[in-house]
Amino acid sequence: MSDYSLIDNHRELTKLLAVQDVDIKDCEYSVRYVKREISDDVMENMIGKTLDLNNISLNKTNSFKYGDKLIGVLEALCEDQCYIRELGSDNIEKVNKEGDKSHEYNIKANAMCMNHDNGDVYFTDFSKKSISSLSPSGSVSIVISTDPLVPWGICQSVDDGLLVTLRDKASDYYKLDIHSRRLVRHITVTGDVIHEYEYREDGQTRLFTFPLKVIQNSKSDICVVNHTSYTTGELVILSPSGRRKSVYRGQNLTKDFKPTDAVCDSLCNILVTDFYISKKQIHLLSPDGEFQKFLLQDNDVNLPVRLSLYKSTLWVGYREGLVKVFQYTL
Repeated sequence: MSDYSLIDNHRELTKLLAVQDVDIKDCEYSVRYVKREISDDVMENMIGKTLDLNNISLNKTNSFKYGDKLIGVLEALCEDQCYIRELGSDNIEKVNKEGDKSHEYNIKANAMCMNHDNGDVYFTDFSKKSISSLSPSGSVSIVISTDPLVPWGICQSVDDGLLVTLRDKASDYYKLDIHSRRLVRHITVTGDVIHEYEYREDGQTRLFTFPLKVIQNSKSDICVVNHTSYTTGELVILSPSGRRKSVYRGQNLTKDFKPTDAVCDSLCNILVTDFYISKKQIHLLSPDGEFQKFLLQDNDVNLPVRLSLYKSTLWVGYREGLVKVFQYTL
């Protein structure tokens, strides 16, 4: 449009509007904007958080000698108390950070877990092929039968159910055949099966050789300590659907890597103990199973085999019956 055309059009429109009865009223809108503050937790969930690995540390606060044998079970009740079972013992004891014993239960458990919201305690009984509960009064009752499979590790799931590692008793620990069963089962506290993790997506490739320990982080990922031979092992990380996300097989290996226990912190980092190469170390992994650094690389640790983390209190059990308590700082 030329300048002259624009002027003519404007003149014609002005004349047209002059003869029109136009009644324009102000309008009020019902929509308005309300400012909100975004909390740090919401921001972290949306975009993540930067961690300085130098700030992650362990500081010893207590230690005591429980016995002379390897600590077989270690489950923290709170910051000041835990359940302990020495390997080969038929009893579980409740012990505080100073090593004082308050209760003893006739339980030959291989693993225990506690729901810290309601105080429920569950443990695997491999001799009876069952999962039992321990009441606050000290009574023991079988709540779930796993027969014919043998239960081993157990943990509380994020939906208040249970995750338990299972194996058949007929086949050798590490020599599997088509009839062998090695799996993690997700169940309700009444025994209803929610999901079984036994094979990869092809339905044929096994996920585990001998799954021992199992934990679940707040993102619902499942971490399994899996022994692959008498001297080797790995940490397998699964998604809630059962997809294998990653496998950790040690760091800077000069000897075999055989993990014995694992725990997850509030940011889903994974702490792992190793039976062979890292006798004075605890592996710190990212939520995806990537090695971050070693914790306790000095002589303060001698073969840690059991871990239990309650909030920022880390209980560590050792091969010679020693138990140490650390303040875990993120």
